[in-house]
Amino acid sequence: MREGIDLKLMALLYRKKIWISLVGMLVGAVFAGGLYFLMHVLYAPAREYEAVSKLYLTFAKDDDGDAYQYYNGYTWNDLMKTEPIMDKIMDTLLKETDYAGDKETLRRDVEAAVSADILSDIRLLTVTVRTESPEMTDAIIRAAEEALIRFGGEMTEFDSIEVIEHGQAGLVAVEDETVRACVAGAVGGLLASLIGLAMALVLDGSVYVPSDFEKRYPYPVLGVTFAGNEEAGREWLNTHVDIMKEEWEKLIYVDTGSPKIEIPGEGLSGQAGIVLQIPYGRGNGKLLERWVREAEFLKGVIVGAVITEADLGLYRLYFVGFGRKNGRR
Repeated sequence: MREGIDLKLMALLYRKKIWISLVGMLVGAVFAGGLYFLMHVLYAPAREYEAVSKLYLTFAKDDDGDAYQYYNGYTWNDLMKTEPIMDKIMDTLLKETDYAGDKETLRRDVEAAVSADILSDIRLLTVTVRTESPEMTDAIIRAAEEALIRFGGEMTEFDSIEVIEHGQAGLVAVEDETVRACVAGAVGGLLASLIGLAMALVLDGSVYVPSDFEKRYPYPVLGVTFAGNEEAGREWLNTHVDIMKEEWEKLIYVDTGSPKIEIPGEGLSGQAGIVLQIPYGRGNGKLLERWVREAEFLKGVIVGAVITEADLGLYRLYFVGFGRKNGRR
């Protein structure tokens, strides 16, 4: 946890896992698009029909000679659902239709279906009816128009209320958001995959480059071998190897990728040095830690490590100038 984050290494490791993000985007798009399709197509609520009528209000004058102007959109919306107007709507509706069900239920449905508003000019009233049946929508809007005309004739605040535009039931257009749902799902899948990969890389204890090992342990990386390229591996052998060969009668190489922790006895003799062979990117950081602790506990002399089977392409991108001159670090 004290090593810090090597952003350059993370980016290079991600380049080979970019397919995970592509799959995440595809899965996210399919999931979001499929969910939207299920909710709005296969199991969509019943289609609705809407009718909109416009009425002109001629206000009477009060005792001071001023026109009544305290009817606003909120007032009309409340009035449409109360006795003065709703009773008239129900009377007309029951006369004009063959409804044989419960009247209270019908009244609640009509109250939910009707709305009124003043959009700008207080003399223009907009009445909207929305139901799941075109016939019922037309019946309610006609009943509402008749009720308002009668209401205007009875109330002292009005000289008259007249219909200037009769509404007709029409199917409410439902905007298709499938593309947006897919895009949103793809973005969500991408973000989820990036966060997941970032967490996986941060928690990954693997050794990829020499600094991964040297930040954790007080031993140098003596060399790197590359998968399928022995020549490049020889170029990456540290010159300290030759010096250590002179200092130690024998160098004992132990494979830290093996789960069986066993330090060769000659590596503890004081005349042999232990070189840890660390498999590149195997996710065995904890196993490596166990190897080091075991060697130190047994008084083995660790002289360094060698990273094996590394990715030459990653190293060329990670180390600026690799391949120039003699290709050494």
